[in-house]
Amino acid sequence: MAELEIYRRGHGLQLDHVGLGVPDTKAGAEWLEERTGARVHLTEPDPNQWYWSGALPIGTDSFLEVIGPNPSWRRFQPFRSLLKTLKEPQLLFWYIAVNDFEAFRRLADQQSAGLERIESVNPDSTDPSVHSFIRGYVGPGFLTQRPNVIQWRNRPFPVDADTRCLLQDFRLQHPDGAKITDTFHALGIETAVAVGESSIGLTLDTPNGAVQLDNPGISLVGVSALITMARLWLTAR
Repeated sequence: MAELEIYRRGHGLQLDHVGLGVPDTKAGAEWLEERTGARVHLTEPDPNQWYWSGALPIGTDSFLEVIGPNPSWRRFQPFRSLLKTLKEPQLLFWYIAVNDFEAFRRLADQQSAGLERIESVNPDSTDPSVHSFIRGYVGPGFLTQRPNVIQWRNRPFPVDADTRCLLQDFRLQHPDGAKITDTFHALGIETAVAVGESSIGLTLDTPNGAVQLDNPGISLVGVSALITMARLWLTAR
């Protein structure tokens, strides 16, 4: 069996993609295009998914995902409801990609950082144009500074994507940054989390020059997560 690997993408980092949450996907894509001067690849929303997303490549095999609620989705989904509350685009999550999801899950369990909300998407698809993967996020609870984890089964990359942007820097900060970094190292994640106020940020080299995005991120951990979920349920529409 191959040794567990966290893939290093073309920009040099163990970062597969980053999620830019927006309350409206089309408007969010236009917002990003205006700042970068590059085109976001946007397709029609999948009727079977609660979200609608577009992609801006930030390397040969990495991208910035613009993710908003699917306007045709009618059931409650907490993250969809959270996206609708955003006043402006915000970086909310990031992904690492692995070659063996189950091996990473076992390692995370050993470090009391078990993967949560595990989801297998299109596991039986043989269509080369369809995304197929298994994913989850490092717990406990959801915290922007901790990564989502994905193993791609099939990952089509749009042939007409605008590839003029490149990730220059990715940064994370949290009051418990040292503790989070120790856990990362135990999991084979090289990214460090600085100690300080909660934040996530990146710098892109774009046709419009250097573009920086920074914001506090979100925390859905413990009792505060239950309170937030209840509020989202009550205000869902």
